[in-house]
Amino acid sequence: MPEHTFLNDPYIRTSAVLGLIRRVLRRLLVVTGVLAVLGIGIGLLVAGVPGVWAALIAAALGLFFTGTTVLGLYLVAGRGPELLQVVILGGFIAKMAVLAVVLLWLRGQDFYDRGVFIATIIGLVLATLVVEMYTVASSRIPYVEPPTTTSEAEAPDGLTEHGADHAQDGESAPPGHHHAP
Repeated sequence: MPEHTFLNDPYIRTSAVLGLIRRVLRRLLVVTGVLAVLGIGIGLLVAGVPGVWAALIAAALGLFFTGTTVLGLYLVAGRGPELLQVVILGGFIAKMAVLAVVLLWLRGQDFYDRGVFIATIIGLVLATLVVEMYTVASSRIPYVEPPTTTSEAEAPDGLTEHGADHAQDGESAPPGHHHAP
């Protein structure tokens, strides 16, 4: 029997976990969209066109960060904790590198307003944390996923969920119909 590693762990995806990930993604997209519109409006009032650019850049960074995290979680859901750790840590390092490059590039630019950019980023970070915590805390994820159907091959000694013996000479009868002894 081959030894299990994080690359060949059994692939188990529960519908509850995948549903949670999709719900988080939808909510994060809504929150990012709402805060982008607010940031653009407030940025326009406070700083004019540079405020709009600042809110757009901040919203794009927020969308990139949340989107890549959720996509990574969706792709490794149920594949084992080791692979999940690799994806999360690798994704974090990659996102920090992208953020560093963007911030270094923005440092020498004057087409955006730094105050609006910082305020929009802080608002996005706080809002997405609240959305993620609320969504996960209010979700109902079972510890085990109950079987959807019980096949007679899985039932011990030919017994079905009703306890009746339907297997006789390799034949099976539908529930409620018994073979004559």
